[in-house]
Amino acid sequence: MMCKIIEHAVEKYHAITLSNGETSITILPEKGADIISLRDEKTDTEFLWNSPQGFRSDAPSKSFIDNYEGGWQECFPTGGPAINYRGAQIGQHGEVHALVWNVIDSMQDDNEVSITLEVRTIKTPFVLRKKITLRGQVNVVEIEEWITNESSETLPVLWGQHPALGGNFLDKNCKIDALAARVFSYTLPENAQTGQFDQNVEGVWPHIINKAGDTIDVSEIPGPEAKTADMLFIDGFREGWISVTNRERKVGLAFLFDPDVYKTVWFWQMYGGGTGYPWYSRAYTLALEPFTGIPDPHASSIDDVAGTRQIRGGETLHHRLRVLLYRGIKGVGRISTDGVIVPRI
Repeated sequence: MMCKIIEHAVEKYHAITLSNGETSITILPEKGADIISLRDEKTDTEFLWNSPQGFRSDAPSKSFIDNYEGGWQECFPTGGPAINYRGAQIGQHGEVHALVWNVIDSMQDDNEVSITLEVRTIKTPFVLRKKITLRGQVNVVEIEEWITNESSETLPVLWGQHPALGGNFLDKNCKIDALAARVFSYTLPENAQTGQFDQNVEGVWPHIINKAGDTIDVSEIPGPEAKTADMLFIDGFREGWISVTNRERKVGLAFLFDPDVYKTVWFWQMYGGGTGYPWYSRAYTLALEPFTGIPDPHASSIDDVAGTRQIRGGETLHHRLRVLLYRGIKGVGRISTDGVIVPRI
């Protein structure tokens, strides 16, 4: 089947879908270039989550959480809690999720489709360019990005991706695979009542000790009846990939990244827990979020966050992220740098 670009509307937003007949991805340029759908068309599998509040044109503010429909967001120049950035107050997960991205180029032929988007931040001096490509008969979405610091100052960033998994993909048959060294915890206020883990507990991936003193394998995903909610971090990647496989459906996806750029994967778990605003125990999702570092809940300024990446004045930071969709296996043993999957035995 030919590759194609489809322009359409989703609620009030202009949407662009790239498809090669087997894989499709839908982007909302006007809403932070959010990715709201990632589908394996052959198995009718939707990988991304829709949050309970969905799309809201009447949200009370432009804050991340008030406008969060689920899906996949770009977090830049900060991730995590609101923070002071060299005199400017930046809200949760940065600036660019709340900005309109311009489509500056597109390409379509029988064998490949792509769009290129660009945004200039308001409170900081950065330009981001993102090219999303889908090729014929290949279940790989390539997301290539360039971030340019237009100032003469060296500036810190906490940059990452926020893909929340759900749809008809996520259930208790899912398992995470990664060649990582460590997993450790971080307690969010909304998780205080239903979190399994205390603050600053660490273990050897994928095992960590919960509040009851039991060792938990966090690569095994429970169902929503678990009623837990936690924030973990995974680091020490020997290879730059992490995958989730639904062993019942025999479908999965893997994120391939450069571990010298994205050093940590944030692991957001909402397994039916999370009391009060915004979830009221309604959320069943997990997010595996490649990031340049980890947030600091006690930092009042970006310069106090130890895990930031420094971008020199005039420098352009480049990264290529690939998302592999796969079928017919129950787990991943490893993935080569050119995207060849070795199944887990």
